[in-house]
Amino acid sequence: MFFKMLKLKSNIALFTLMAFVLAACDYEVSPWATNPDCSDRVSIEYNIKRLAEYEKQVGPRDTYQVALISDPQAYPGTFQDILEHVNTLPEVDFVLLTGDLADTGIKAEYEWVCKVMEKSKQPIFAVIGNHDALAFGEEIWDNVFGPQDYSFTYQNSKFIAYNDNKYEFANVPDRDWLAQETQGDELRDYTIVFSHIPPWDKDLELSRELKDMGVDLGVHGHVHRFDYWQLADVQLPHFATTFTKEKEFGLLSINPAGFTLENCNLSRCEVAQVRNR
Repeated sequence: MFFKMLKLKSNIALFTLMAFVLAACDYEVSPWATNPDCSDRVSIEYNIKRLAEYEKQVGPRDTYQVALISDPQAYPGTFQDILEHVNTLPEVDFVLLTGDLADTGIKAEYEWVCKVMEKSKQPIFAVIGNHDALAFGEEIWDNVFGPQDYSFTYQNSKFIAYNDNKYEFANVPDRDWLAQETQGDELRDYTIVFSHIPPWDKDLELSRELKDMGVDLGVHGHVHRFDYWQLADVQLPHFATTFTKEKEFGLLSINPAGFTLENCNLSRCEVAQVRNR
């Protein structure tokens, strides 16, 4: 009887100790949760407002740059190195993050990338990639970032983000929505679209359609290498920036003479040359 009571007291003590330990620890209940610890600073709505406020502050600018970063999914450390470098570039007014922020679409991955994005000194705009929609990623994306298709205007140019992830979604991109966004009576210097995946080989007609809509440039990621191409008979340039593994990113420079694209690392940039397909 004595030993049974001793064993019972030992078990109670053990359970009590475990309860205190668990209460004191910040442990993850499930990797499938859809409420990552991300601030509003990464949301599309917040950054559109932030860019509008900045535009009012600086006034008209006919020369500025946009940093192009993509596919940080497995490399949050190098993504942070790139963003810290971009923070030092005085001509960069905002950042386009062209998809695959996460690798498997789980909460922890979104929290990693949010912590980096929150350090951006410039407004930062993300567009959904195919890896971002895995598992519960689509729900997380909608909760944290907002719409999968959206647009904003800066310095007389319109930037249009669209979901073209045919792996996880049906009927994308939304061509009717794109046609509406590219129309209008606003006076624009350029119309620039950005998405995760460049026009698919099975859907190269999209490039022609975008050209007919008045689009001047497409910016993308996904391919994990720099690529700058246009269909020879369409002449709409598409620039794909590489992934963040080697601390590389793209740079779009806009000036009165036109725009240029550059392939960059943390020490230098090289002007990209468009190739015909």
